[in-house]
Amino acid sequence: MILKTSKILSTQRVSILLIGTILFLFSCNPTKTLKENEIFLKKNKITVDNSKIDKDELEEIIKQHPNKKILGVFRFHLGVYNLYSKKQNSKIKENIGEPPVIFDSLQTERSVKQLGLYLNNKGYFKNRVTTENVIKKQKLTQTYKIESGPSYYINNIKHQIEDKEIESYILSKNQFSLLKIGENFDIDILEKERERINNLLKDNGYFNFSTNYIKYKVDTTMGNNKVNLIVEVLPKKEFINDSTALKTQHEKYALNETTIFIGSKSKIEQTSNFDTIYHNNTSIVYTDKLKFKPKVLTNTLDYKPKDTYSLQEQNYTYKQLSELRLFKNISFIYEEIDSNRLNVNIYLNPLILKSFTLEGVGTNTGGDLGVEGNVIYQNKNIFRGAEFLSVKLKGGLEIQRVIGVSTGGDNEILGTPFNTLEFGPEISLEIPRFLVPFNTRRISKRANPKTIIATSLNWQQRPEYSRNLIQGSFGYAWSENQYKKHFLTPFNISFVKLDLTTEFRDNIIAENNPFLLNSYTDHFISAIQYSFIFNNQDFIHKNNYQYFRFNAETSGNLLSNYYRLTDTPKDEVTKSYSFAGIRYAEYVKSDVDLRLYQTFDAASLVERFYAGVGVPYGNLDVLPFEKSFFGGGSNGIRAWPARRLGPGSLSDSLINNVNQIGELKIEANIEYRFDITKLFEGAFFIDAGNIWILKEDPKRPNAEIKLNRLYRDLAIGGGFGLRLDFSFFIFRFDIATPFKDPSKNNPEKYQVELKKTTLNLGIGYPF
Repeated sequence: MILKTSKILSTQRVSILLIGTILFLFSCNPTKTLKENEIFLKKNKITVDNSKIDKDELEEIIKQHPNKKILGVFRFHLGVYNLYSKKQNSKIKENIGEPPVIFDSLQTERSVKQLGLYLNNKGYFKNRVTTENVIKKQKLTQTYKIESGPSYYINNIKHQIEDKEIESYILSKNQFSLLKIGENFDIDILEKERERINNLLKDNGYFNFSTNYIKYKVDTTMGNNKVNLIVEVLPKKEFINDSTALKTQHEKYALNETTIFIGSKSKIEQTSNFDTIYHNNTSIVYTDKLKFKPKVLTNTLDYKPKDTYSLQEQNYTYKQLSELRLFKNISFIYEEIDSNRLNVNIYLNPLILKSFTLEGVGTNTGGDLGVEGNVIYQNKNIFRGAEFLSVKLKGGLEIQRVIGVSTGGDNEILGTPFNTLEFGPEISLEIPRFLVPFNTRRISKRANPKTIIATSLNWQQRPEYSRNLIQGSFGYAWSENQYKKHFLTPFNISFVKLDLTTEFRDNIIAENNPFLLNSYTDHFISAIQYSFIFNNQDFIHKNNYQYFRFNAETSGNLLSNYYRLTDTPKDEVTKSYSFAGIRYAEYVKSDVDLRLYQTFDAASLVERFYAGVGVPYGNLDVLPFEKSFFGGGSNGIRAWPARRLGPGSLSDSLINNVNQIGELKIEANIEYRFDITKLFEGAFFIDAGNIWILKEDPKRPNAEIKLNRLYRDLAIGGGFGLRLDFSFFIFRFDIATPFKDPSKNNPEKYQVELKKTTLNLGIGYPF
């Protein structure tokens, strides 16, 4: 959404006001609210004489930290707090900002002790931790000086295990041991090795085993900073009386019977009226009517009767039951029926399977805001096989920036509110297995295979044109592992019919540009699509994680090959083939999206790189409008309105009222996000990139991609953002200003153009 500077409160004034406020907060004296005997903790420093020691881990151990800084320089939160410092009873003061951190010597003593313990655990037994304080004008800089001393390393590893069968399991997998001769002695590594051995034994039948049976003996007496390790696995103890215990071997367990209970354990225990069916060596106990096909439940079991107990198989079974999305609670309870057999009882508490929902949401399409109302029916078990049916009737209104249509002589004026209407039904069916031509047996059920069938009808009325869309798709989705997902859609068709307004059509014709004219024609798309997603965000990578998406798509080549083989004649006027009376598109297209997320001290840094290319050929020599790339907008290079950037360094005197689109896009973004309050979040960002066409076009000079001109063609902008975090959605304001405009006469010149400051309104993060 773009606001003109001619408005009463222009974006230029807003940006100057924000910048002024921020500079004022940054310049506040951090000690102005302190008493005479109080000292402000300005900075913690850490000096370490050993590069192998992680300073970030040491920083986390220190008990008292200075006030948070934005971009590592400005104490924004302290500035906000000081702004309200005179309002002693103000609730705002309690909830906004951060009070000054007053130096506490007791916290320093605790930190020194904890740092020493940390170094001990890392094998630096002769470490020394001291502090040095420098005070200037009631501000203290505290330096923690760490002398690690020599590191102790593992000289020898032995195993002391009475149970020879357990010993054979451990030694047979010793190549996966985390303990290595020559490596530093590290308590954390020892704990991880205990957990590895514990899981190994639990995966091989030792149901009652625990890490408490694994002990270490550490010998440091041989000198030369060496450590000899003994890994001891203790036998099980059975107490005869308070003073006498017998050593016994740990038992291995095999699985006996499996019973699946539909309902919580407490509910089942309170019910005497239930039915039982037996399927695939499994009993299924239920009350009333069984709502699921038995094979849907038994197919999730990752084991068979008489199999050796395995914790890993239990976890896989739990995961597969969870991915059915039918149960709100899943619990496993084992019953020991003798010394080596277990009955497995699985309790499944079902969710509500059918629902009607009325939904109202805000939308953001390329920077154009709107509202959408949906009536949704969902059935999570439509054919009793965990098939997920969703039927949505969607209607939306959007504020579109008017292009190519007379608007009183000012092409940048915001269009009339809600000047775009969209309406239509969407139906999707997700089946938890592969249908023809594939078979679930060809891929592990641990991959959570799905078949997805979808269709939609959509009618859209814009100021420039109306559009009718009929779409259908058939595809597959599966997980390679916890972080990697694949999507293959061998069948995806779209019928697109456009009815342009007379004025908009005249503007395109006046351009005398076949590229634009062909982009706004009726067309048919028959595409094959593949996507790969890598996302390692989880509990382990909650602060630093990566996201990567790759898409590939091709359309029309199967139809063209068929028509050529059957000698079907082309249309005499368009010199192309048609399907169902509509010219079809033929192209290949691919794009990649890489994002890196880093979180630290109530702030995060997000870096993103995006590149995409589409090559039209054969039956239609341009990409369809919806498959083309555009620059600008609230999720891209925010200093430019959507579809008003590029292509290339095309002069602004040649840019018309028509959407600017291209066949190649390169974009990079960096955004620094920081908390202000629980509700408000701020951000600084820089965006760079552009779109291009692949071939020279005399109508659009310098719009094509050329490596020797790539830097000239880059658009660069940046700005400040304010986000309102309502938990269930984020409302975003981003103010962005061009720094380098490739459409200028001197596209290499850097110039901050406040008069072209753009206010973007968005929902959710831009990436």
